[in-house]
Parts: sequence; structure tokens; C-alpha cells
Amino acid sequence: MVKPTEIPEFTYYKMDEYYEEIKKSKNFPEDFYYEIFTIAKATTDKKNRAECANIIKKQAPEALQLAFKSRKKITQTGGRHDYRMISLLEYGLLSKDLDLLKLFDLMTRKNREMRSFHLSTDFLDRLLEHPHILRRFNGVKSLEIHLKGEGNTYDSILNEISKLTSLEEIDLEGDYEQLPEDFGNLSKLKKLKLIAPCLKRFPSTMSQLTSLKKLHIEGDYWIGKIIPNMNLTNFNWLTNLTKLKVFKLRYVGVQDLSQVVFPATLKRIELFYLHELTALPKDVSHLKQLKKFEMLSKSIDSLPNGFEDLPKLEYFELIAPKIDSLSATLFFGDASRCFGETPRPKLETKITYSETNISTMTEVSLREYIEIDSPKLLNFVLDNASFFPNLKTITVDCEAPEIPHKTALAAFKNLTTLHYKLEHKLDWLLEGIEQCTNLKNVELYRFQESGTRDIKLAVRIFPNVFSKIEQLENLTIKNASALVVDTDHLPKDITNLTISEIKDIKAGTEEFDVFNVEVKATPILNLQEFYTVVSAAKFDLGHRNVDVNNVLDFEKFRHPEKIESFDFTSDVSQLGSLLKNFVNLKALTITFKKNNPEHNNALTAHQHKNLKVLKIDSYNGTTEALERLLTHTPNLEFLDVFEARGFDAFPAVTLPQLKKLIMQSVAVKTIDNLNVESIEAVKLIQCDHISDESIEVISRWNSLKHLWLEGLDENDSTYPETISELNLETLFIRAHHKEEEIPTWIAHMKNLRVLGLNNFKQVVLPVELASLKQLEVLSISGCEFSEKVSEDFRNMNLKKLVYWTSKFNGSNMKSELYEPLENKLVSQRDFDDVDSEVPFRV
Repeated sequence: MVKPTEIPEFTYYKMDEYYEEIKKSKNFPEDFYYEIFTIAKATTDKKNRAECANIIKKQAPEALQLAFKSRKKITQTGGRHDYRMISLLEYGLLSKDLDLLKLFDLMTRKNREMRSFHLSTDFLDRLLEHPHILRRFNGVKSLEIHLKGEGNTYDSILNEISKLTSLEEIDLEGDYEQLPEDFGNLSKLKKLKLIAPCLKRFPSTMSQLTSLKKLHIEGDYWIGKIIPNMNLTNFNWLTNLTKLKVFKLRYVGVQDLSQVVFPATLKRIELFYLHELTALPKDVSHLKQLKKFEMLSKSIDSLPNGFEDLPKLEYFELIAPKIDSLSATLFFGDASRCFGETPRPKLETKITYSETNISTMTEVSLREYIEIDSPKLLNFVLDNASFFPNLKTITVDCEAPEIPHKTALAAFKNLTTLHYKLEHKLDWLLEGIEQCTNLKNVELYRFQESGTRDIKLAVRIFPNVFSKIEQLENLTIKNASALVVDTDHLPKDITNLTISEIKDIKAGTEEFDVFNVEVKATPILNLQEFYTVVSAAKFDLGHRNVDVNNVLDFEKFRHPEKIESFDFTSDVSQLGSLLKNFVNLKALTITFKKNNPEHNNALTAHQHKNLKVLKIDSYNGTTEALERLLTHTPNLEFLDVFEARGFDAFPAVTLPQLKKLIMQSVAVKTIDNLNVESIEAVKLIQCDHISDESIEVISRWNSLKHLWLEGLDENDSTYPETISELNLETLFIRAHHKEEEIPTWIAHMKNLRVLGLNNFKQVVLPVELASLKQLEVLSISGCEFSEKVSEDFRNMNLKKLVYWTSKFNGSNMKSELYEPLENKLVSQRDFDDVDSEVPFRV
């Protein structure tokens, strides 16, 4: 006999297993009538439903028997909370003595959260006829009702809220005009959120909510044009909330808070969009626990005293253009404050309106970062440069002051990172920048947003002062559409150089060294000369610098032996010259001229044993020409072929080091002659012509760990069962046009972590796959089951379920059909990169 203490807790989604356990109890069914009632109304197991219904009808107390007369069931499907609540409501109307809270607990695992989202008002519409029944749920701890756009229709329900004295959290959103006057009776309430554009006043009993710890009030919805609630002006009741820790107030018309004494327990205050506010409390020095203060108001013109001395203040944000002056501590923040012998936390501040006057600095700041967004602030910082000895990162994003300052950025000796907006008449600020010997990172821009045209007062000349800097780790020049950069004006040693969206790059005459150079949407005026003066390990010059005229001479590159990565766009007759001169090349991308197969067939090659990564784009040529290239690069570890045609058979080559092979939109038919001993990952996408025999060959590459087969639509056969003999961690297969059944042999693959079964149209997911207990990620996108997935799948250990839902493409199975797969999960529309891309990357 099972002891009562061994009876498992009722779990809504495992109620049938629970039922089998409680039947062993000596007190069955007497101790379990409510659980049996729930099972009878919810289970999909016909046998259990019949047994439970019989027990309720013949043995249960009258309250349950009366309720059972309702024909409404309790759905087990996830996301149908309102449907269950409607059923409970009907049960309660049939049986006045029914313990609705106990049934509610069984459905919600005793979290006692009652939610009714504004998108579904079915439950509230029915409750509206009998609002008093809400009282029978007293015991719930959390209530959420969202009623945007519903007017005051549901005020009679809101009037019942104060009867739920067990409530600890309330979230009310809607157009309600009043709250119950006895709202203060909710003595256990700890968290209150009110979004109330139409509320006319607060109940007089608000001051009785003395257990409140978090209070969030908004006078309008945060969508579109904000119209503050001008009725909510009296907040004197806040003074009595002596346990309050968080206070957020937004979009209300309050003008005067000077008589409010903020509770000393407050840790966070947020006053947002209070554009009528003219007075705050005069002093806040008693807020010894305050950590964060944020305020946005166009009308406030002064702040309370005492902020600077608060011992725990960590963050201070102010958007208030009428405030005329601030202390240097509040404006810049402070990392050095002490309270007696106790160090205070670092104070981070954000002051949006930089025209505010700043009081005279008297103490050295430990601040390491500053953003300068006005000439006035720039002058102040330069005036007080000696007070900022620890600045490491400076952003200058402002126009030039009318008069150049006598101090420049060279005064900040610890400067490591500079973000600088290119402006006219501001170059003086950069004078002597080479004296900042710790400078490692520089970002120069005309605009922060890409695609912005520099027309009015355009900046065209690059400051030549940077040529005096000996070395930088990172230099970025971007978003200056009129700017021409002469390489002679760059530092002579740069680790990473990025140039993006400027007018031109002009190769100078002075040599300079870079490790990685990346150019985006910017033409280089003299491409051969550029390669002659720059020495780099990695080149990525973007589509604007394709060698369409075949001008490059690979024997004239500066230090070709240093080049490790290169994008080849020249005539492929020069490819042999590149391979000969770039002896240490590790990664090569070749973009062919796809409309000129004869040109491609003239490909030349040279033995190159150091090349590890090869990407081929737009190849249109013979198998022989491609074989010529691959036989000269025998140590490849990664091969990616994209949009290739003109050949039926993949070259008969041996690539003993190849780990990853990707082919997308490749018109090859056979891959049978490729010899790969160490292959770990293969991805074939839209390779329409590949033969069944080639897939069979791939399935015998025993070293494979990741296999992705997608869009092989012209192959009418089934996937070979030999795939199941591979020790795969990842398998993705998409149904062929005529393939309708998911292979059951997948159940034998006990090391699978990721499984994709897309676009299969069979009746049901094979139950055999439920044995894949180790499976973490499953995709069923495009599948159309007509029968519910077996309950056996509920015992899997899935961490992610991928199912692309769309009313347009037909991937819209009812969630009931695959709910056992979801179990506690929320399905996602796409694979995460770590599951679908990372195993196939370099």
C-alpha cells in the first residue's frame, strides 16, 4: 500500500500518470474528488475519463455532482487559460458550494495567478453577468486584467477586486474611470501596476496599502501620441507607504509634489513624461536606500537637495531642459565618493541636456568615459582637463566652438578610445594627439547612421594629424559620403582598418602595415597602387573594388607572403599567379564570371599546401577545370560552393583534411568520386539534380557528425536507411516532392542532438522517435499531421521546438496536434544559429 506521503503532487499535464498513482492509495477516491473531477473534465484518455466520471456521478459530494452536470470540459491545450476559466465559471454557477479556488489551483499548479489578457474578453463578458462570483477566488495572489479600448464596461468586475483580500500583485490596464473606494482593504498587496488613461481620481483609501513595495502608475498607453491623464494630481498618500521600494510614475498631469515625503525605503524612483510638474520635494537626503533616480520633464526647473550625499545612489538620469545648473557630481557621476569611512558605489549619470550650467569642479573625478555633445560641454571639459586624469574613452559629437580652445585632446594622457565626429573648424582639437601614447582605438564619422548623404557643408578632407600616430589597434572611418582618404594620412601601423561609406580611398606613396583591412561601399581609386603600398594579412575590399578590368599583378603586391585571406575577383587565368605568390594564404574566396564558361575553363593553378578554406561563387565551367584547382589545394579543411553549374560530376579528387563541405544551388549530379577521410559536416541546399547514389555515398562517410539535406526536390526516392548507421549529432532532412513518410530508422540514432523533419505530410509523427531521449532540438516546420502526436513524446527532454507558423504558407497545424512536443516549451519559428549554422561554419 502506498503511503499518503508518497502520493505525487497533481500535475495538470501528467494527470493520467497521477491517476494511476492515486488509485493505489487506501483513501481513494475520498481524498481525491477534486482531482478526479479535473481528470474527468480534461483527460484525453477515454478509459480514465469514463472511470472518473462514474466516480463523480456516484460517490462525490453534491457540490461536485452539481458542477459535473455542465457539458463544458477543461482543455489540456497550452495557451487556453481563458477557456478553462469559462468552464470554472459555469461550474460555479451550477454549484454554489463548489471550491473554485481548489479547482483553480489544480489547473495552475498552485501559482494562484489569475490573468485575463485584453485580446480575449470572453471570460470577462460571462463574468459580467455574475461579478460576485469573483469573490469565490479569494486566495489568488496575482491578478492581471488588460482592457484597453473597452471603456468602463467592466467596472462592476473591478468593484469586486477589493474583495480578493489575498491579492499580493495587481496589474490593471484599461479605460476604467474609477476603482473601488475600499481598494485600501487589500492589505497584503505588494505590487501594483495601474495603466489608467481615464481614471478620475485615486480611492481615498490608497494610503492604507502599507504593504506595497512596488508601485507603477501610467496615465496613458505607451503607443502613439501620449496624452497624459490630467486628473491624477494628488499623490500625498505616498507618504504612508512606508515599505515602498520602487516608484514609477508616467504620463500624468501632476504639478506639485512638494508636499510628498517619499518613503525612506525607496530604492528606485522613475518620473517619466511629467510635463506639468513644477515642484518636487525640497529634500531627499533621507532616501539612504535610493540606488536609481530617473526623470523626464520639460517643466521642472529645480531639483531637491541632497542627491549628492545619498550613500547608495548608483544611477542618476535627467532629461529636464529647464534646469539651469547642476553640480559636477550629478552631471559627470563620481567613482570616488565616500560616506565617512565607507566607500560608496560608483555613480553613473546620464544628463541629456548638455547646455545646463555645471558648478565649478573642486575634486578630481575618477570618471573613465565621457560623451561630449555640445560646444558648451566641450569647453567645460577642456577648461577642467586637470580634473579628468582618468578619462580613457572620449566621444566628441558636436559642432566646433566659435573660438578654438587653447587645450586639445592631447591633455588626456590616459586616452585609449576616441569617437570623433568630423566637423569643420575642429581639427585643432586633434593637435598633438600622437602624445596620447595609450591611444588604441579611433572611430571617425560624419554621421552615426549609415546611408546619410553629406551635402550641406560637407567634410571632404581627412585630418593629416593621424599620420603622426605610430600605431593603432583599431581605426574606423565611416559614413562620410564626401570624404576622400589619402593613405599617406593614416597611421603607419594599424591592426584593424575599417573604411565604410566614404567617397574614395586614394593610395598614396608611403608604405603602411595593417593586419586586417575591410572596405565597405567605398571605391579605391588606384587599386594596384593600393596593394603596392599596403601590407596586410587579411583583405576584404568589398564589391566596389572588384577587379573587373583585370589590372592586378600579383607579383607586385607588397609582402604577398603575409597575406592570409583574400577575395579573388580577377581573371581566373591569373589564379595560378596568386597561388604562387601568396604562399601563406589560408582562406580564399573566388568569384567567377558565371556568364563566361570558356573564361572559367582557362583557370590556372599552382600547388598550394597551406590553403585551408576555399569558397567558390558563381562557377560555370567543366569538371576538369574545377579538378585542376582542387588537386592543387590538397589540404583544404573547408569547401563552400555556391551557385555553380556547367558540370555534372564533382571532380575525382582526394581531400584528406576536409572537415566541412557546403554546396548550395549547385547543379552537380554525382559526388561519388570525391574521397574525404575526415569529413565531419555536409550541407546540401537546393542541389536539385544530385542523384540517389550520391546521397548513398555520403551516408557511408563514417566520420560525419552533421548532415543537412534541404531542397533536393527532383530526387523522388526516400532517404537511405544507411544514414542511421552514422554517428550523427545533427540531421536535417526536408521531404522530397513525393516523399510523405518520416523515416522510422531515425529512432536508432542515439547521439542526435538536433533533428529537422521539414515538410513531411504524413498522418502523424512516428511514435518510434519518442525514444530519442537525448534529443534537444526538433524542427517540424512545414509538417501537416492530421492526428495528435503521441503522449510518449511528452517524456522527451527537448529544449527547443522549431515550428514555423504562418497563415500564408499553410504551416498552421492546430497546436493541439503537437502539444505533447511543446509540453512546457514555447515553439520558435527558426533554428538558433548554434544549432543550424555553427556546426557548418569555418
